[in-house]
Amino acid sequence: MRDGVEAESRSEVAVSGLSRREFVRLGTVGAAAVPFVLEAGTRAAAPTAQVVEDRIRQNVGVEWNPATIDTFKAGDPSAVVTGIVTTSLATIDVMRRAIRAGANLIITSGPTFYSRADTSTLTGRRGAPPAPPDPVLTAKHDFIVENRLIVWRFSDHWRARTPDPFAEGVVNALGWAKYRSNGDPRRITVPAITIEALARNVKAELNARGGVRVVGKPMARVQRIAVLPGTIPIQTTLAVLADVDVLIAGEIREWESSEYVRDLVHAGRNKALILLGRSLSEEPGMNGCAVWLKEIVSEAPVRWIPAGDPYWRPTI
Repeated sequence: MRDGVEAESRSEVAVSGLSRREFVRLGTVGAAAVPFVLEAGTRAAAPTAQVVEDRIRQNVGVEWNPATIDTFKAGDPSAVVTGIVTTSLATIDVMRRAIRAGANLIITSGPTFYSRADTSTLTGRRGAPPAPPDPVLTAKHDFIVENRLIVWRFSDHWRARTPDPFAEGVVNALGWAKYRSNGDPRRITVPAITIEALARNVKAELNARGGVRVVGKPMARVQRIAVLPGTIPIQTTLAVLADVDVLIAGEIREWESSEYVRDLVHAGRNKALILLGRSLSEEPGMNGCAVWLKEIVSEAPVRWIPAGDPYWRPTI
């Protein structure tokens, strides 16, 4: 009996001594948010979360892939929507602000439960027994249930639109819309600027607390830029850098693209890589998603709530 009590007690404890009960109660505290208000004249009954997903499928403009990660991750799809929040990540802070604003449907481009599988239960290695319940994953799921939230992921099909909404969001946030090459937000030609000045501008405009990292010579002057938010493989880096001076991306495998660019720089090539971090690079695109959703879901208020840069840098 004692072992059972101790096991239950351990399951209540999350990181830094935060219990599951305390985790769930986070929904009642935190930064205030302005309540959602529909525009005057809107009287139609609010849709369910499932209806919202159906409308997105019908209007997204690309063929729906049944093997997608764009699915409900938590909550009841049959629940009526009181308000919609778009974000790059459904963090506790974002969900808390959504609750205080009266919204219950959160549409996120990134995973809620810290992995591609995006479930509240950890999966063990293939052939191994199931992993034991993790207190943080379990508590976050309980938080969503207790506060009657619904979380739906929207990444694959939003990114598949033309032009790329994530690249378009970054370009618009940086004030570079007029520099688009042939209307493509993934290719920008700006007036000549040093890599250091370019990186500083990007950091300031995107309100990056510490996530921006740069490979390249600070005083080298550049003009041609590729904007590729999210995660990019080395194959994309190889293909894109042949035609541009700078690649601005979300995240990479550090031992691939960053080392490739570093060797290019050591070889005397005027190339650079600027990394924003995945969530920060996708945030402006989810702002654009909120604008788009307002056109197809007029019965419920829609708002973008940014998750923000998760990183910070120590002062030196």
